[in-house]
Amino acid sequence: MSGGPAAREDVAAEHRPAWAKDPEPGAPPPPARKAPAAPARRRPRLRAVGPALLAAAGLVLYWLPVPGLDEAALDAMGGLGLVGVLPWPVFAGAALLVTAFAALLRASRPQPLLLGLVLVATVVSLHALPAVVEEEPRFATAWQHLGFLEYLDRTGGSAPALDARWSWPGFFAAAAFVLRACGLTDPSQLAEVVRWWPLVVNLLALVPMALLARSVRAGWRARWCGVWFFALSGWVGQDYFSPQSFTYLLYLAFAAVLLRWFPAPGAPSGGALPGGAAVPETRPGQRAVLLAVVLALFAAAVPSHQLTPFVMLGVVAVLVVLGRCALRGLPLLLGVVAVGWVCFLAEPYWSGHFDELFGGVGGLGANLTSSVSGRIEGGSATHQLVLYARVGLAGLVMALACWGWWRRRDAGYRERALAALAFVPAAGFALQSYGGEMALRVFLFALPGAALLAALAFFPRAGTDPGERAWDRGSPAPVAALLAGLVLVGGFLVARWGNEAFERVRPGEVAAMEWVYAHAEPTARLLWLSEDPEESVTPALPWGSRAMERVHYVPTQAPRDPVLAGPLADALRAAGPGSYLIVGRGQSLFLELDAGYSTSWERRLIATLDARDDLLPVVRNADAVVYEPRVPAPGTPEAAAPGPPGPTVTWTPWSVLGALSAVLLVLLLGAREFLRVRAAPGARPSPALQSLFWFAVPLLVVTVGALVHRFWTLA
Repeated sequence: MSGGPAAREDVAAEHRPAWAKDPEPGAPPPPARKAPAAPARRRPRLRAVGPALLAAAGLVLYWLPVPGLDEAALDAMGGLGLVGVLPWPVFAGAALLVTAFAALLRASRPQPLLLGLVLVATVVSLHALPAVVEEEPRFATAWQHLGFLEYLDRTGGSAPALDARWSWPGFFAAAAFVLRACGLTDPSQLAEVVRWWPLVVNLLALVPMALLARSVRAGWRARWCGVWFFALSGWVGQDYFSPQSFTYLLYLAFAAVLLRWFPAPGAPSGGALPGGAAVPETRPGQRAVLLAVVLALFAAAVPSHQLTPFVMLGVVAVLVVLGRCALRGLPLLLGVVAVGWVCFLAEPYWSGHFDELFGGVGGLGANLTSSVSGRIEGGSATHQLVLYARVGLAGLVMALACWGWWRRRDAGYRERALAALAFVPAAGFALQSYGGEMALRVFLFALPGAALLAALAFFPRAGTDPGERAWDRGSPAPVAALLAGLVLVGGFLVARWGNEAFERVRPGEVAAMEWVYAHAEPTARLLWLSEDPEESVTPALPWGSRAMERVHYVPTQAPRDPVLAGPLADALRAAGPGSYLIVGRGQSLFLELDAGYSTSWERRLIATLDARDDLLPVVRNADAVVYEPRVPAPGTPEAAAPGPPGPTVTWTPWSVLGALSAVLLVLLLGAREFLRVRAAPGARPSPALQSLFWFAVPLLVVTVGALVHRFWTLA
């Protein structure tokens, strides 16, 4: 090649564009280049405005007629509960809210703010209805749990001899501490906590549920639809002020953290997140903190509820077996903690009642029958529609979950983690009937995984698939999701509020119970009417909110023929001094709707009792009547006997050895798991991990032997 640098510069200058060449001498400077104009702000698209208008119209229709539902309107509730007295605009408003959400799923791009607002508005509308229209906080057992707080606040301790729930006092102790710290000690303030607790719980549940949805390799439509189905299927009714609602939130957070941050290396469902993003990068210290969060969630559930910790344990164990969780030593650690609590600190619960508690183990058919068909038998034909609706809705969600799993399989994904969440809780049927409620609890714990799988039935592809990126606006999936949402929201209103006729608490019933508390000096016996005093032992009354150790509640056989009230008077006299008989509107409606008593049964029974010379009504209002013997029984009421404060533990040499070995085993297993999460993924076990394992083996043998010996000798 020839030519020096100057020649090469001349050649380059000839090939420069005109705007880049040097100006000729004396020529005017070139005009300045105009900066690119800022893009015009887009007008809101009709696809976003339309759903927003639908949601606004739905809220107006839903809530506008609600103020007209006064106590007189609520008194007209029958076998369909609250659904039977709701005006038609309420149903239209609920349908519009569902339509608005489904319309947002049809958009080519997600609208997170609008999706979240419609979802929250739907949850508030579905769950706040009784809190707004009813004068008193609903559900009898929630009032009883206020009695646990009152006893703790008054005595400073628990009483395992009074109630089995005192063997798991964690929720009550935490609630009493938080409420007192917030200055909420007045009974009226506590009643407001009970009133709004279900709504708060259902709103809080959306947070871990959204995090759980983020752990699934799926598109944004599937994630939002899964959380939406979860909200529309929350009709089980375990969200009242209770340990179950508290530990359910812990369960959701526990599962979300495990699947979000601790997927096993190479797990298909955890290897990538929606949109192709990798699993969140975490440093060893962050993983240790997340493991501490998992352990703290489980540790908070163990002393608060008897069932939830074992569901958590079963889920993590199956995830480890299926290769979907990296914390391979976690099931053993959590199992030692859960069984250790039951064996030692819950001794009053099972000591002497071993056959009653564990006699149903293995009785799958009997437990399933008592939980499903056993709850439908008897009762009014109208109210049976509510019970059939519950069975049908649960079956629909689980069927959609199975379909979603199959569609994911056809799309090339192995969805094992969500399947574990959806189907592991069914193992509860093989343990016991849980007082006939096992089916409800199984569906409650299965719902997070089942709702996400149901959404995958409509939107099975991941966000990285070409089929998801190039969204076909003519796809029938949003329309199918809309139809499913309409069925679920209509079923929710029936299944959730179909029992409201007897789950509602009336002002007169509260006043009657306050009179009983005031006259329980030193104690009182309150006889209430049950269709089966051996099995049906929970009254539809605002019972137990105060004076837990001073008022004894005695289920008494309710006569089918209200004219034959002689046995009731005999039972009241035989109960001894300080005894009363209550006839409440809520319990009477329960007998009518759930046990098949006649519609005029309460009126005729009260007329019969009023006509008797040996009974005296001491409280009478529109909602309840309380009777006492006209001639008081001789003697004085017995003194209150709450029993020794908990925990009550029987210590033997083997028990002491087992407790010490269990504590050491928990510390060793916990240290081993922390060392593992701080190690690099895929690294070989360090000598420290191997030594901890060999130290843990003899401790595990001693612990298991001591626990077996303790159960065998004290049961």
